[in-house]
Amino acid sequence: MARKRKRDGGGGASWLETYSDMVTLLLTFFIMLYAMSTIDAQKYAIIVEAFSKGTEVKKEIEDLSGTGMMDGGSIEVEEADEEDIDQLYEMLKSYVDENNLSESVEISKTEEYVFIRFSDNITFKGYSNNLNQSGRDILDVLANGLNLVDEYVEEVIIAGHTAEVEKDKSNIDRALSTDRANAVLQYLESKNVISPAKYLAIGYGLYSPIADNSTPEGRAKNRRVEIFISRKGHPISYTEIIKDTINGDDNTEGEDKIEYQSNQLR
Repeated sequence: MARKRKRDGGGGASWLETYSDMVTLLLTFFIMLYAMSTIDAQKYAIIVEAFSKGTEVKKEIEDLSGTGMMDGGSIEVEEADEEDIDQLYEMLKSYVDENNLSESVEISKTEEYVFIRFSDNITFKGYSNNLNQSGRDILDVLANGLNLVDEYVEEVIIAGHTAEVEKDKSNIDRALSTDRANAVLQYLESKNVISPAKYLAIGYGLYSPIADNSTPEGRAKNRRVEIFISRKGHPISYTEIIKDTINGDDNTEGEDKIEYQSNQLR
């Protein structure tokens, strides 16, 4: 009786196809993981910080296959609490630059204060304590800024100054400087933007010059109104430290005094 021949099993090398498909899928998977791992570390840190601090992401992260994180697209994160006193400084500086007032208005800032100096021609005329329209305009900008940063403002000190004129022997200077400081204070206070308790007016008269009174140009510089806005948490008492700051004393000793006084009052 003839023996039956053993029939070869079907399928051949079909297992190789399954294996190659699996390898391809694994390769694709690892490529995807690698692509995701190349997200810019700085952008990732910004996102983490945004959510951890309760800030809001202004722009949705774009699709990974588009111009998003995989190819270096931009991610915008908007801080919900950016309205520090610096915003007031930027508003005033923009107004001054746009209206070409840099010769009449000086603005500066530090970590502790914003300082503004108005020359006489933009605020008052002659011996008057009535505000010019140009003075009212820039004080309106200041009021809008104060309204935005009220919670960051410790106090607003307004100082009036006059100039010594040899032929004028009257006692008008002290009163005029005080009246002008009060005029600015009352104008700002009428806007109801911050607590009235934060305002202080000081009249220095002719006793705190910043230029030579012997020339018309020097006297014009000495006739001025200055506003000192201190940041919350950095109260500075109205002593020689304030006087040095208002007069533009930027020496190291004055800065050390301010730092010491601030630490004492915190």
